[in-house]
Amino acid sequence: MPKRGYKHSTFTWAQQEQLRRSPYVKKVTTATISFTLEFKELFWESYSSGTPPEQIFSEHGIDPDLLSGNRVWGLVTMLRRQKEKGEPFRERTDPKPKKDRPPPKFDIPKPPRPRVPKGFISDVDLRMLYHQVAYMSQELEFIKKIISAETEGRSKK
Repeated sequence: MPKRGYKHSTFTWAQQEQLRRSPYVKKVTTATISFTLEFKELFWESYSSGTPPEQIFSEHGIDPDLLSGNRVWGLVTMLRRQKEKGEPFRERTDPKPKKDRPPPKFDIPKPPRPRVPKGFISDVDLRMLYHQVAYMSQELEFIKKIISAETEGRSKK
């Protein structure tokens, strides 16, 4: 199934240079643009007070026509989702905040470091084999529980 999403236009070298002159642009490539944390906060504050996104970009020296409507509204969507999740805005290089997750149900040991000389088995194959062993160990424990439940049921009769 093809990946859904917006088709963005690419930036020419001259357009990239124009965008790099803005103090609010963190990074720009031929296909992507990322904005500074300061700009995201300014943008959200203005947008929340009712200012149209295109006007916000214009007021801060960034040509909204150069970005295209998909990128303009894509920033709005991204910032709205972060706010809805309660996440702080972050710059592209900032790591995502870690979520508090419950501990895993099974205590599966981490795979040992491979002691096989390189070339005999690839890291991908080793990880696949480890996964198979861990899965089969879980199955074996499940079978043991079924057998013990059956034998306990017989002894009560």
